[in-house]
Amino acid sequence: MKKKTILSKKIIRDINNSINDSDSKLDVNFLNEEKYYNYEIEEWYGEEFGIKGELRKKIIETLIKTYFEWKKELDELNKEYYLAIWLYNPRMLKSEIVCAIDEKAKYYENESFLASNKNSEFDLNQFGVLSTELQKFTWDRKIDLDSVHEWEINFPKEQYESEKKYNQDQKFYNKLIREKFHVVEKDKEKIYFHPKGDVWIGKLN
Repeated sequence: MKKKTILSKKIIRDINNSINDSDSKLDVNFLNEEKYYNYEIEEWYGEEFGIKGELRKKIIETLIKTYFEWKKELDELNKEYYLAIWLYNPRMLKSEIVCAIDEKAKYYENESFLASNKNSEFDLNQFGVLSTELQKFTWDRKIDLDSVHEWEINFPKEQYESEKKYNQDQKFYNKLIREKFHVVEKDKEKIYFHPKGDVWIGKLN
């Protein structure tokens, strides 16, 4: 428990530093050139880390604050745009703000996630005092997918750190191939996608 508390505080510091370093500011020049821009909550701490308490509060506050700051700037562009909170659950550290214009706005609106067939109602009460702010948004439930490339599946056994790890991965890969949840082919290589949870897409009402 102590290790999780220390890690939570470190992530909160890193989020604050990213805000202070203007990482969360909208780069309009980049947006005009690339047609999209995003701000990610740091994600390299481990997807299984339980997010709650002050860290969850900080993530939600940062997402909401960034959304409204970007919306103000995007409204001044006098053009249609896509702007949304991508709130991942349980992989909350992957959450981000995403905006796009022109042709990429249509992509993010219609093609960036697979629809979920689960109950589409978002339980906002779990977020305490932030529930009021979150209720300003319309939330759409999608599937949070992770991917495995063919080269990973075919990774040589002798290059594994242990036979146990190799066997674990092969068991997972065989299940992945057998189920074929979602498979795409890119550059003559298959990519296997598997669900990791939900991603809630929030846009202002």
